[in-house]
Amino acid sequence: MKWLVVLSLAACVPPVSELREPVDADVARRLGAPVELGATDPRALDALLAHPVDCDTAVRIALLASPELRGTLDELGIAGGDLATALAPGPARVDVQLRHGGGATELEIDAIQPVLRLIASGHARAAARAELAAARATATATALRLAERVEIACHGLLAAEQQVELRGAALAADDAAVTALESSPAAPAATELALARERDAREESRIDVARARTELAARREALNTLLGLSGSRASWTAAGQLPDLPAAAPALDDLEASAVAASLDLAADRARVEAADDRLGDERWHAILPDLGIGVSAIDRDHTWEWGPAVRVGLPVFDQRQGPRARAAGELAHAMHAREAVELALRGRARTARVVATATYDEARRVRDVVIPLREDILRQAVLRYSAPDVDPYPLIAARQAVVAARSQYVDALRRYADAMTEVTALRRGAEVGTADARP
Repeated sequence: MKWLVVLSLAACVPPVSELREPVDADVARRLGAPVELGATDPRALDALLAHPVDCDTAVRIALLASPELRGTLDELGIAGGDLATALAPGPARVDVQLRHGGGATELEIDAIQPVLRLIASGHARAAARAELAAARATATATALRLAERVEIACHGLLAAEQQVELRGAALAADDAAVTALESSPAAPAATELALARERDAREESRIDVARARTELAARREALNTLLGLSGSRASWTAAGQLPDLPAAAPALDDLEASAVAASLDLAADRARVEAADDRLGDERWHAILPDLGIGVSAIDRDHTWEWGPAVRVGLPVFDQRQGPRARAAGELAHAMHAREAVELALRGRARTARVVATATYDEARRVRDVVIPLREDILRQAVLRYSAPDVDPYPLIAARQAVVAARSQYVDALRRYADAMTEVTALRRGAEVGTADARP
């Protein structure tokens, strides 16, 4: 019976640490930094929140605190349980029969251990291992997607803070212009017109500031949701700024091939195809031999025991498992088509990411190097021409607003470029995410 003990130990559910260790290692390797996933100790989280939070720290917080990630990691336990079930030989069956008659008593005991799983269910065990591999790939992809969504949301928060600063500076300039005109000794009619227009510009700036602050609050709450923070923990302080443009456009010619090679979604789908194929093989075995068990049979006839071997064999006379085999074949076809669809979408996403990253880089560079200097020069010329207090200030107001709009446009372009490069990095890491997923 020693072999039954060995098989029973092999069928034990793997510990959580054993199930998660490959996921932790793979996430750390792909992110390029040690991380801790789904920690339950709040002290680690509080230590990170005790200091200003930049984008890298925000990623670490999300990987620690996100309930979405913890839920995905819990699915590893489900896959581990399925694997243990596939490795188990199944329960032993004991039949007891007691008969009386003719002044005699007869007791018969049959103990049968199913062995079909041990002999013919390598497919079932392979399918369970493949499902565990798919669950690990999915958990790794979920962690990476969360990190990338946090990076994108952090870009949005930093850009919103810069927009508030820009709009606040514009409001201060408009308020100073109103104050200067209110104290001007120029002709009343000219001053009244100029003052009305400056006041109008100031009110428009107030609206822009309020809108920018609302956007900042929305971005912050969207990031809090991704980080899994609420209550007092949601009052952290942001740090950092959007990364500057590099000197040259990114080299992305190999992005499509790199994305396909690294994709965790494709790895999970390949594992699911293997699992479906193994399940189909298992059903074919059961169609030939539904049940097989071996054991011992004992009978007591008037206090005299007789022993002998017992064999139980299932015969597929009326059930060749046509339904389960058809279902398994359908699941295999579905898994193969799903894998093809994922690869097709992935290649399209990679090509799109390349176009977007290149275009946003060119846009941000042109706004920074051409548009902003042009509008600042127009503003300088307007200041020189319309410095007299009795001259209509409308062109000067328009020039000031155009400079603010150009700087705001640059911040927005810089944010979109950072988002695009996060998407590029995500593709190279193996878990792409659309930038729209992280926007409020």
